[in-house]
Amino acid sequence: MANLFSGIFIFIASSAIIAAEPEAPSSSTSTSFSWDDLKSSLSNDATFQVSNVDDWFDQCIAPFADLNLPIPFGPCDKSISDSDCDDPVSNYQLYPQPSGLCMAAANCGYKKCEGGPFGKQTSSAGPAIFNSTQFPKEQWTEDDTNLDLPDVVVHPIHVGDLSAAVKFASEHKIGVSVKTSGHSYTGSSTKKGTLLLNLSKLQKYSPFGSIVECQVDPNIEEKGGAFQDACNYAIGRNKPAVLRVGGGELWDEALRAVFIDWNENANENNSQKYHVVSGAAGTVSAAGGWLASGGLSGTNGMRMFGLGIDQVLHIEMVLPSGKHVRFGPTEWEKQPGKMYAVTTKVTGYCNEGDLSDEDLWDWQECEDIDFAGLWYAVRGGGGGTYGVITSIYYQLHHFTKYESVVCLPTENFTSQSAEELEELGKKWIEFFLRFLYLPESIGVTEFASNSCGSPNGGFNPATGPSFVCNNNAGGILKGAWERFYSTDAVDISIDGSWPSYAHHSVFFGGTSSNIPEGRAYDGPQPGIYSSFDTFFDASTQDVVADEYMVFPTDTIVNKLDLMIEMFYECVFIHETCAPGGMYLLGGNIASADDGMNALSTSRRHSAFKFAVYSLEWRTKFKQIFYGVESGKPFAGKSFPGELCHNHVSPNFPTALKDDWTQGCDPRWSEEMRKEKCLSFHEAAWGTEGLMKLQGIHAAVDPDNLFNCWDCVGNAPDLKKEKKDKKKKDKKKKKMMKKYPNCNPDDWTMVGDGYCDSVYNNTECGFDGGDCL
Repeated sequence: MANLFSGIFIFIASSAIIAAEPEAPSSSTSTSFSWDDLKSSLSNDATFQVSNVDDWFDQCIAPFADLNLPIPFGPCDKSISDSDCDDPVSNYQLYPQPSGLCMAAANCGYKKCEGGPFGKQTSSAGPAIFNSTQFPKEQWTEDDTNLDLPDVVVHPIHVGDLSAAVKFASEHKIGVSVKTSGHSYTGSSTKKGTLLLNLSKLQKYSPFGSIVECQVDPNIEEKGGAFQDACNYAIGRNKPAVLRVGGGELWDEALRAVFIDWNENANENNSQKYHVVSGAAGTVSAAGGWLASGGLSGTNGMRMFGLGIDQVLHIEMVLPSGKHVRFGPTEWEKQPGKMYAVTTKVTGYCNEGDLSDEDLWDWQECEDIDFAGLWYAVRGGGGGTYGVITSIYYQLHHFTKYESVVCLPTENFTSQSAEELEELGKKWIEFFLRFLYLPESIGVTEFASNSCGSPNGGFNPATGPSFVCNNNAGGILKGAWERFYSTDAVDISIDGSWPSYAHHSVFFGGTSSNIPEGRAYDGPQPGIYSSFDTFFDASTQDVVADEYMVFPTDTIVNKLDLMIEMFYECVFIHETCAPGGMYLLGGNIASADDGMNALSTSRRHSAFKFAVYSLEWRTKFKQIFYGVESGKPFAGKSFPGELCHNHVSPNFPTALKDDWTQGCDPRWSEEMRKEKCLSFHEAAWGTEGLMKLQGIHAAVDPDNLFNCWDCVGNAPDLKKEKKDKKKKDKKKKKMMKKYPNCNPDDWTMVGDGYCDSVYNNTECGFDGGDCL
């Protein structure tokens, strides 16, 4: 199986009311307007264009054709590779294309990332390139019914353009999709029949200096109310500074603005050095889907400071009505055990000024909008759903030194006996879990433990599990391992030569000719397929879940011995769990919760996530989570959520409605999956969370304009489902009492008005009378 995030770490190892959502509108079915009216409302520098399938192929698909990639997959090193080798495609090549149609995974130009000549994924080794003779342009474009391209694309320059486009869509009931760089693994930033707002040219802030030192800057009041409100909140959290990023900015730009542009001037022009919690890939949006999905930061301090959503101090956005607003907490209270104060009041403002000129913005307090609901929903409730983010104000932390740490086998590894390797494997798993989740049991402080994170940890010490550590915790990790188990088969090495993750990423970006000079690395590199999928492997006749599985911290802590044995068996014996590619969570993530965000409890209190390929083994682990015996089904009243919205495919094997330990079979028909399986959305946010988000979305977007595939507006109506289930359960009770010897697969079919021959017997009352 593929190491899901090995590309990133090559350089390291080397109470709402629920309203039914209306059907999503589409411009394809309307002829009552002219696009010229929209074009005339945009600024001169904004661009408008009708989508063209030829542009999509030429700009977004053709770059993958006929490349000679080095083996193993990575940058083309002319000193050790074929002189004619090519560097892999970079998203820096794709997202700026003038059509605005490109996705980081080529197949995500089709609905649910399935289509074209390669169709549905059928193996883990999906292609990264294609042969244009074998798969010519016609094979990519002839099935246009399955293409998921918008009708038109607008590249707004400023908030005025955004507002004009959204108001036009609202007036004519046109669906809206939103994209910055197309990194969505579910293809949610493109949708057929919509007006696509591509934010890649929207006003940027961090590259031009948008850091404000809240208790140092003498001109804080001149910078506007948003900075003042953000600083008030930062000071309330004991944080020294604020970074403003635009809705179309990339983490490459924000990382370099903080760690390189600002920090390298510290003690000269700037008084302090700072740290920002960020995404890993340079071309991931700093204010888009990454944040809306929770904001993972395995490389930059998430276990120390919380998730991306926990760093937000203030938000600016354009609502589905076209109204430009800003909002954030204005009252909060400290609670025991919480890293940050709990939000108790959110205040919002509406922009009544000239939206095209920021100097003429006029913020007035407005009370007719549920700003507390938006504060909850925007942070973790899914992207492209509640409007369009135009600015995020992030808190900054005091700078702390960066180290890359990796465990690698030594030359003595191959001379180990089978018994010695088994002992090593189990000892590494135990050490790994104790260091991260029970650190004091091996003489390590929680502070040191939380200072290490990774998107590429692992239970096999021979596959190069790696860490990113701060506060000199790399040496503490190494020393703790050497005290815990004496071996010369593996060794932990520490590289502290880079000042920050940003510096390391920029260096590694320089190894590819397809990444502009001085820009941060953008792995995992784009390919034909998305990085995740659940599929039927025809070669093995098995269902393969090449997906992360989230593991609860309390299960790891309270059932440590059992989990060590299960992990060893799954990784080393059956090889149905990934040996590496583990994304570490835990640490301070649980305590960083401000009590008003959409992250599911299953994610907030998780220890890590890693790939468990077998549905059978996923069931075994979930039986442990829920405390049920093998073979016993389990389903509670309110599903807590189970998937990580940042990294997932549209085919994720969600739990069955009547047995949460079992996963949905991708071979089932769409109709059967809807009947038997929890929706993607309920798996993402949990039952209660999804119902709350549905209420917020229905209020802010009553016409359901923002309706991407994995958006809340596209979820099943849970209120209606609950009513239907209650009705079915009532009928089942009645029928069971009336026909106690009848054992149908589905009681709703008994007495439904149609004669079903299978129930046409005396035990079932001749199908409840239907066959009489």
